[in-house]
Amino acid sequence: MTEPSWTDAFPTPTSKPARLTREDCAALLRDGSLVNGKDFIFVDVRRTDFGGGTVRGAVNVHAQTFFDNLDAFIAEYGAVKKVIFFCNSSSWTDTKMGRGPRCAAWYQDALDARGIKSSQALILSAGIKGWMNEFKDDASLTQDYDEQFWLQA
Repeated sequence: MTEPSWTDAFPTPTSKPARLTREDCAALLRDGSLVNGKDFIFVDVRRTDFGGGTVRGAVNVHAQTFFDNLDAFIAEYGAVKKVIFFCNSSSWTDTKMGRGPRCAAWYQDALDARGIKSSQALILSAGIKGWMNEFKDDASLTQDYDEQFWLQA
């Protein structure tokens, strides 16, 4: 018998947030006319595997407690235009939904239920693994990069 997943305690999200490419996300960070925390925010939902660096300016909100704290998250970020979620790979298939996509979908479900149109949930394609593969050497896009972490991963 398989052990229950942490996700079993929460409702299955119904929204299907769009994905943004790494290039699209990098363009947000590079655009000097946009403000992190107002026009966009990156949300890294890793917990025990959080490490090795992240997207510059990302906030770390654990997936395992995200649903229970949705009201507070919306109070803080509900006016941010693009809220971009990611985990290690941000995978989403017919049979499995990664932490980043799951939190993005919960957030979009909550926005829709409240009639909030000022914010949109999005998913960073390929997650932090894809981001680090492409941008690990660009300090304007990545913070706290730790090569040893990624060599062991």
